[in-house]
Order: sequence, then structure tokens, then C-alpha cells
Amino acid sequence: MPEIFGANKSVEIDEITQLEKSGKYKSMFGSFVVEPTKTRFESQDDDEKIVVLGRRHFVTNLKWIAMACLAFFVPMFWGEFPVIKMLDANTAFVLSVVWYSALFFYVIQNFLLWFYNVYIVTNERLVDVDFFGLLYKNINVTQIGKVEDVNYSQRGIFSSFFNYGDVVVQTASEQRSDDNSEKSAFAFQAVADPDLVVKIISELMEENQLSRR
Repeated sequence: MPEIFGANKSVEIDEITQLEKSGKYKSMFGSFVVEPTKTRFESQDDDEKIVVLGRRHFVTNLKWIAMACLAFFVPMFWGEFPVIKMLDANTAFVLSVVWYSALFFYVIQNFLLWFYNVYIVTNERLVDVDFFGLLYKNINVTQIGKVEDVNYSQRGIFSSFFNYGDVVVQTASEQRSDDNSEKSAFAFQAVADPDLVVKIISELMEENQLSRR
């Protein structure tokens, strides 16, 4: 897993200043974290400052959480299955242990994939960390100065109600992700507060353009 613990300083842009004053978006287990404290990533420069750390909206976990909750109660109804009913008590107990061990692994894997599949916005770069299983990750990085356009989309009542959507960043190099379902290497899918993400990246783009003049 990527190294994410360390230290960083604040970034002075209008949107971040307003969010800082609100006192929200500070939990490391949140889907949208503003200027996270004690946080670093693998290739971060000494003077590079993390502005936003984000991941998929937590509500996108409800499907696997619901499945895990249902699976938890299955062993309580072993007696309803004729084949399992024929087993002796010891064998049924071992089967339950195996079932709950597999369920535990399923929950841990899904949580870790949600927690570590992140996008990072710094004052210099965009970093998109994608895990495809626990043993394979794909990391895309681009400089803020190479960003040409950024927009977001929300589809359906569910995403509008919980305020999450897809943020797509177009870069000059037209990078592509290993995930063929993504049109761009920097497609942050189902992220919380996509409007704020776009606004912050846009402000960083403006600052970068002004600094070049």
C-alpha cells in the first residue's frame, strides 16, 4: 500500500481557505479531505503541499456492506440446507469457521480497496492511485500545468442526492489508465463533492498560469 503518513503545509487558495474556516472535511476516513494532516504519498516533494485527498463516496460501499450483512447470518440457517444438515456437529462448526474467515477477508479487501483507491490534488500535481486487487496498483501523475480541462458529471437521482459524481481531467499528454473503462488516466469516479474538486483544480490551474507570466 502507498505510504500516506507524514506532514504537509497549507495551500493559500480561496476555496481551500473557505473550507478550512468551515471546519469540515478533516477526517482521514472521509471521502473528501481538505489539507490532511500527517499525510504524505510516495513521490511527494519536500515543498509539495497536499490540497485535497479524496476517494469514492462512502455510499458506494453500501452494496458490498449489504451483501456482507446478509452473508453473516447464513450459517445460522445451516439446518435449512439438506446437504449441510447431514453433516455432524464438528464438520458444521469447521464449515462455519471457514465461512466467517472468507467473509472477514471479503470485508477487509473491499474496505482496503476503497480506502487506498485515492486521488490526490497538490499545489503542483494530480495523482491518481488505482488498486485492481490487493497486489496490483496503477499510479498516474500529471503536473497542474499540463491540465487543459476539468469537468464533472452526475448521473441519476442517487448521485445527485448524495452529491457524488465523476471528475474527468483532460491533459496535454492524453494519458490513459490501465483500466479500459476510463476515458482518461485522470477520471476520478464516484467521488464526493465533485463540484468542489473541479473548483479547486480550476483555481490551481489559474494560479499556475499567473505564476508563468
